[in-house]
Amino acid sequence: MIKTFVFNHFAENTYLVFNKEKDCVIIDAGNKSELETAEIEEFINIKGLNVKGVLLTHPHLDHFAGARALCEKYSIPLYMHKDGEKILESMSLSANAMGFVQEDINQVEKCFLNYGEKVEFGGLSFEILDVSGHAPGSIAYYYKEENAVFVGDALFFESIGRTDLIGGDLDLLINNIRKNLFSLPSDTIVYCGHGPKTDIDYEAANNPYINGLDI
Repeated sequence: MIKTFVFNHFAENTYLVFNKEKDCVIIDAGNKSELETAEIEEFINIKGLNVKGVLLTHPHLDHFAGARALCEKYSIPLYMHKDGEKILESMSLSANAMGFVQEDINQVEKCFLNYGEKVEFGGLSFEILDVSGHAPGSIAYYYKEENAVFVGDALFFESIGRTDLIGGDLDLLINNIRKNLFSLPSDTIVYCGHGPKTDIDYEAANNPYINGLDI
């Protein structure tokens, strides 16, 4: 089961993935305010979920603004790729300039994931896919059980993530989308970091940034 929250002034999508055994992970903790944090905690309490970890798709502030609060609340690590650690720390230091409260992300326990591995959180299993190009260390989490992939800002409905930020690489992003996302089953649902969900079949056929159409 998947619950979507839209948080902070970037309208970022935070996802709760959970199963009937009440195992749960939080993908991209974008909760900025105490009110947003309370919203996600209330849902967890009502469902009686056992939170296993916060999973980060990429190290941009709008996607980890609430990571420290939730990691401390539930005594869980932040899972991410090692390649994103330096940007994670620098983004945290520049939080005030971006309209966020500055948090010392170094206080959060981190567990580093590797591309190509499969990880389990209780009864939840994810395959770690390389979608770097928008930011170093970008991960997509393929959740086969629900035919879903969580891509962060790599792929959007008829669009892709920007590549003009630090560590961005347009060719790398497009290649990773083609190789690691478009190779998934065509009916896989794509849960994006912002905006509506889409699916692999539609994006493979219609995304102008991937297909070289006029944009």
